[in-house]
Amino acid sequence: MENARTVLLRNSKKLMLSAWFSVALGVCFLFLKCTARPASVDVPYSDFVSALKSGSVSSVQFEEDSRYIYFNKHFDDNESLKSVEDSSLAADVSDVSAPKSSESITNERERGGKSISKWQYSTRKVEHDESFLLALMRERGTTYSSAPQSAVKLLRSLVITLITLWIPIAPMLWLLYHQFYASNGPAKKRQPRKQSVSFDDVEGVDAAKLELMEIVSCLQGSMNYKKLGAKLPTGVLLVGPPGTGKTLLARSVAGEAGVPFFSVSASEFVELFVGRGAARVRDLFNVAKECAPSIVFIDELDAVGGKRGRSFNDERDQTLNQLLTEMDGFESETKVIVIAATNRPEALDPALCRPGRFSRKVLVGEPDFEGRKKILAVHLRQVPLEEEIEVIYDLVASLTAGLVGADLANIVNEAALLAARRDAETVTRDDMMEAIERAKFGIKERRLNLSTVGKSLGKLFPWIPTSTGKDGFQGLMGYQTLS
Repeated sequence: MENARTVLLRNSKKLMLSAWFSVALGVCFLFLKCTARPASVDVPYSDFVSALKSGSVSSVQFEEDSRYIYFNKHFDDNESLKSVEDSSLAADVSDVSAPKSSESITNERERGGKSISKWQYSTRKVEHDESFLLALMRERGTTYSSAPQSAVKLLRSLVITLITLWIPIAPMLWLLYHQFYASNGPAKKRQPRKQSVSFDDVEGVDAAKLELMEIVSCLQGSMNYKKLGAKLPTGVLLVGPPGTGKTLLARSVAGEAGVPFFSVSASEFVELFVGRGAARVRDLFNVAKECAPSIVFIDELDAVGGKRGRSFNDERDQTLNQLLTEMDGFESETKVIVIAATNRPEALDPALCRPGRFSRKVLVGEPDFEGRKKILAVHLRQVPLEEEIEVIYDLVASLTAGLVGADLANIVNEAALLAARRDAETVTRDDMMEAIERAKFGIKERRLNLSTVGKSLGKLFPWIPTSTGKDGFQGLMGYQTLS
């Protein structure tokens, strides 16, 4: 019951829309059923002209803004009476032995209030033949008139149009609405976020952190920079391998400066429809300008900032052009700093990397031994260790050469999970060692040696001769090591 209630609360809006749609559709069908009238007998236009010439037509009505002509015949005609009985008056005239006049049938319809068609026959007129029909009716003394379409008929036509035309294309309209408007509407605009990350949470990249501290000083309005005429850099490009802490550095800059922070992935700007990526860039920078001074962080910049002219993707080129305009266009004094991260700086467009847009390029490389120790100190703050923390720092840092901050964080987390699996209260050295092996070689990966390779190949190719070395190794001929 609780799960069902939770599902209903989550999908309450969708359920309400579905219910309203079902009710509206049911009302439309009920309206069509209640307002349905017995259809007149549709006859060819030539039969209508022949009936006029023979004088059997009693009354004619032209429908305005339409090509329909409705008419009745005299009821002294047995064929006419039979057609009327078969189409709409079978229930009322089944017990009638004598023919009735047109006026008596009309009076019965008004007294009974039943849905009986006023006109027995209908046809579609031929263009430019009205003068001939009018002359023929005047000659025969036929009663004729003109009347507009009834409101019920117009409403029925509207309902039928909605059902047959709009309902099939409603899903496509819904998709287009979400593609063009819902994702970029005022309610969906990005909201600035305050970052609680500081430079104390970033270790192992001291050179990059020192470069970004100047950005914080400029954002905080340091007087030294103003006296010397220094300007706030418009963009900072963080370059380095994955997992070195580029995103964390950008968040720490916003947290230290205390300014709004907008984060976005460059792949979000690239859409199927041409022009939507440029519109998203424009909307993002408009919101950032309203909250200025602010920071816009674009992750994986190479997804949209690649060199132009290499492909036929007009959408990506237009998005890049809009980004270039926002960063250094006619409005250059916006106090919006763009911090971008990429793993492939060589793939970026030269116009994007020039000074004035990304004025500073900061290399975030792999940490050294001391850097790995500092990173481990950050991640082991809340982890209880069995041995002294300095010993664990030195041990793990010496065994993880070439690993970045994300790898070290994963090692610490794996060690804690292994300790929790044993129901231990502290993390031991063995847990850290096994976590390092998992990070380097995978989980329970079998290390292949020469004997394993030889045995496997021997099973596959038993006809190949083998030999045994001095150390007891049995391998294939031709693949022996010289001692």
